[in-house]
Amino acid sequence: MGLSSALAQYGASPTQTGLFFDDLRARQKAERAATNSGTRDGDVTYDYKSGVYRSNEEEGMGQRSTDYQAAREIARPSVRSGGAAYSARTVGDYTNYAGQYTSPTGFFAPTYVSDPFLNGRRNVKVGPINVGFGLYQGFEYNDNVNRSGTNPQSDVISTTLLNIDANYQVTQNNRLSISTAIGFDHYFDNPDLAPYGGGDFVLNVLPGSTIAFDIKAGPVFITVYNRTSVRPAVRNDFALTQNQVFGVFQNDTGVAANWRINSDWTLALNYMHSFADPLEEAEEGTVDAVNDSQNFGRTTDSLHGSLSYSPTGSWVAGVEGGITSLLYNGGFNNDGTLSNFGSFFVLPVGDTTYIRLAAGYQNFDFEDVRFAKGSTQFPRIGGIPLTNEDNNDLSDFYYGVTISNQLNSRVSQSLSFGHESSLNVTSNFITSDYINYGLSVIAWKGSRISLSGYYEDAEASGGAYAQDLSQYGLDFHVAHRLSSKISLGAGYHFGRTNSNAAGEFASFGNFDQHAFNFDLTYVLSPKCNVSLGYRYYITDVTSGAPGFNNQDFEQNRVILGVNYNF
Repeated sequence: MGLSSALAQYGASPTQTGLFFDDLRARQKAERAATNSGTRDGDVTYDYKSGVYRSNEEEGMGQRSTDYQAAREIARPSVRSGGAAYSARTVGDYTNYAGQYTSPTGFFAPTYVSDPFLNGRRNVKVGPINVGFGLYQGFEYNDNVNRSGTNPQSDVISTTLLNIDANYQVTQNNRLSISTAIGFDHYFDNPDLAPYGGGDFVLNVLPGSTIAFDIKAGPVFITVYNRTSVRPAVRNDFALTQNQVFGVFQNDTGVAANWRINSDWTLALNYMHSFADPLEEAEEGTVDAVNDSQNFGRTTDSLHGSLSYSPTGSWVAGVEGGITSLLYNGGFNNDGTLSNFGSFFVLPVGDTTYIRLAAGYQNFDFEDVRFAKGSTQFPRIGGIPLTNEDNNDLSDFYYGVTISNQLNSRVSQSLSFGHESSLNVTSNFITSDYINYGLSVIAWKGSRISLSGYYEDAEASGGAYAQDLSQYGLDFHVAHRLSSKISLGAGYHFGRTNSNAAGEFASFGNFDQHAFNFDLTYVLSPKCNVSLGYRYYITDVTSGAPGFNNQDFEQNRVILGVNYNF
């Protein structure tokens, strides 16, 4: 089981940027193992008789567990889910879904596998190339695609995804690999209600889709990579309605190096050039800059490093830091320079527990918004701001703690909490205190019970659209494998968001969300299964600004899907 990371804004969120280097080290360790074995990876199978998962691979010491991810599919805005439990600290990150929990995969792997029960692990050797293919085809009936409480629109949506994990050992020390989940949605009745792409063919390239070339040059391991995603993003701190979502294309090109200086010291560096382009033009006839998604396009150039010391080969201590140049396409948000410096400590406790501590200093320096010519006021048209009107910079501490524990073959848990700032879309930045916890238990033969919870308190830096909020919630999911062919799953999500308008043009309000999830999966063959799912969402606005209270809505979704692993 590979390492996972939150992946919240590389270059802006220091604790998550630090986790990139954990994923890089894990990748290079896996690459070495795969090179020696000549295979892509090993099979992971469920032993029905004993009720536990078994692998033919040796697990790494103290790796973070992702077993508890099953519960989070209910609310996380990912494939085949659709809740609105967005995290304020990740809403400005276009490289990953803005969910409350950590990502189920690392930086170099997409956020979806075609076979959740077996983690999509298959190995097919085609000449010198090791290939894993997984295909998902789904059809969904959604009775409220536009998430409206007054005029719901229904549709049938087709979703096709191809999951690819392949590599080619070019030489003994050079390896080319690709990992992606790519496909498209098609809206049959109301293509105009698709978040982007017109609905005819809505392209999806899931975050983590990567082409990489791994090189070993003496004691230095180098990874040259290109990482691409095409996915929905949100323009607000939360998304109640469909029109608050826009599509974005992001491409990250970089080179990372890990140099084992000697047996104790390791230096890792990563340079990444990243650009994000929204996929829609401005709303015709509007002067409201925050509704023009083109203003959220941006380019960043980041250089970050990590120097670590590990004399015993178990615990790791070190320093990390870097700098990022930020340029926005439009004039709504402010260009700036982001930097951070801190230290970290990683402690695997035996083979069952992983602890990572990080703390340091963040500095965000943004260009000031200029007043309108000949005026002492910010530029506006008809009283509507043309910029975020935020002239605040950041100078603050950060810290982050991640603890993952595998109690035994049946019980695993994970805890993450911290304080840090990251980019926002309607102000310069947002500062969050957060905590989330996940627990996974195999309670009886064929079962898996997952429980997750989160809390976040976030404060925007300022400006006309600044919005502060606090939110908390929980996710519960139970799955039971009735036999080697039939499995059932059911889950529930509750989330509460309380928002306050800190800026003149920010909306405010409190709302609750409930989501119910039911699934039936039948295994046709060792490589193919069919699933039938039902989702029911309720959004209840309890209080808010004028016009906010009419955003209550309900949504029913029925999903039929087929997974096939080649």
